[in-house]
Amino acid sequence: MVQIILVGLVAGVAGALLFLSPIGGTTLAFPLFTLCGLPVAIAGLGWTLIAGLIASAVAAVVILVAISGPAAIVYLALFAGPIVWMARFAGLSRQDGGDGGIEWYPIGRILFHGTFAAAIGLVVVGIVIGFDPATITDEMVSTLSDWLAQSPDVAAPPSVEDIEPFVRFNVAAMPFTVSAILVIILVFNMWLAGRITDASGRLPRPRPPLWTAALPNEAVVVLAAALAASFIPGAIGHAAGTLVGGLGAAFALVGLAVLHATTMASNLRTLILVTVYVVLILFGFPIVLLTLLGLADGFVNLRARKLRGAPPNQ
Repeated sequence: MVQIILVGLVAGVAGALLFLSPIGGTTLAFPLFTLCGLPVAIAGLGWTLIAGLIASAVAAVVILVAISGPAAIVYLALFAGPIVWMARFAGLSRQDGGDGGIEWYPIGRILFHGTFAAAIGLVVVGIVIGFDPATITDEMVSTLSDWLAQSPDVAAPPSVEDIEPFVRFNVAAMPFTVSAILVIILVFNMWLAGRITDASGRLPRPRPPLWTAALPNEAVVVLAAALAASFIPGAIGHAAGTLVGGLGAAFALVGLAVLHATTMASNLRTLILVTVYVVLILFGFPIVLLTLLGLADGFVNLRARKLRGAPPNQ
């Protein structure tokens, strides 16, 4: 128990320092910030859920002292909370009645729960900071207009009327885009934590191949319902939008899993995967195609058809 507490304390301080890294203003600030949930994930996966909870609480206290209460709530709602929730499900198992082995909670359902947790966290943060699209749009238009006017590289800066439609569109899309990015960050932290704890021999469950991940069937129904609700004006539409964005990202990750699985026997596998990842990182929009691929796999079982029930051990 002493070890669990010590790990939780150290992980909490590490998570808080990573969350505070943007204050330094260095080029590594954002990459370090995106890893602020990693120490909590390592503690939760490798040293039980109690260590993860201790790490979350310690990090929140450090952030509270260093910045403010709202900042601590942001950390708990967006990073520590969803990661602890996913770690909880990652540790669930039951006896398999067929062969007497252990059946672990499927990674696809862990992803599904993590998406819900991320959406709830964003709604909480929106309430705390007061998400108001009109105010945010005005502030962003003013800031962007002033910056362009002072930039020596811009000969004829665009007017406020030119900038406003672009900003308004991006602000309206924020519930979708921020949620999608958050889900990807959380999944990356959990994946990296799984690799680290597995390498150290602390991961209690076998680490399944990620290309086997599949969302439960109800995810499609939830996505359709959330998409319909996202057209409702006001807070309900914004809340539904966070769920749409998160589930869209989750299906995109399943689409990547499908791509990894179906190219296993191809000589061009490395070229295809590298090209997809590079285009995805540089442009972002292919995530829509990957989402469609993930949705299609749920209906026509692309991986099962391609691998014919006997996938290579990769």
